[in-house]
Amino acid sequence: MQPLMAQLAELAAIDTHLDELHEDLGDLPKEVKDCERTVKTRTALAEETQQLLNELLAFRANAHIMLQEIKDKEAQYTEQQFQVRNNREFDAITKEIENLREERNRINEEQRTSSVKEENILQILSQQKQDLADAQEILNDKEKELEDLSSGHNNELKSLMSQRVELAKTIDIGPLADYERIRTFHTEAAVPLRKNCCSGCFSAVPAQKIVEIRNNLSKMFLCEHCGRILFPEDMKQV
Repeated sequence: MQPLMAQLAELAAIDTHLDELHEDLGDLPKEVKDCERTVKTRTALAEETQQLLNELLAFRANAHIMLQEIKDKEAQYTEQQFQVRNNREFDAITKEIENLREERNRINEEQRTSSVKEENILQILSQQKQDLADAQEILNDKEKELEDLSSGHNNELKSLMSQRVELAKTIDIGPLADYERIRTFHTEAAVPLRKNCCSGCFSAVPAQKIVEIRNNLSKMFLCEHCGRILFPEDMKQV
């Protein structure tokens, strides 16, 4: 098995290659996600407006039925008024008749304004559908661009990710966790010594520490200034 520093150096090299491949994609993955959210939002708006239109058309189709039912109930209550036995019953029936008349007036008013409402809703829906179509077209273009750009990287990405997974299995959990933690601060978590300096922050490394790094490849050494992992410059990397 490779010594710890050789493992981390190889892991760093793989991560560098992966980062370069991801950088080639630029902001496209984020742009695709943003476009997907826009399409989803505009789809929801168009669906809500379509639902309003459907409800309006359903109301218009059923309005004459509702008005006839109100007319029949009103006639029934009017007839019952002549059969009541006391003022309380008369007042209750009178209240029901008033409620029916209010409902009838409401329906008549909605019928009167329904054409204008329909026209307004249709205009809004038409614009929303156009906005949705525009957003979908942009999304399609971005997805195609990302697919074209990614197609040349897919095999390499899969290969590198597979190598990384297998290599990570061979590294002790403690050093691997330290490496991943350092990567949250520095893209290159493990860097070689170059001209007695950390090649990450270019700070000088004491001669004694350089000797220790070269002679003890099973131990992790960190740069005292930037915290990156240090390994000998001549160590083989992938």
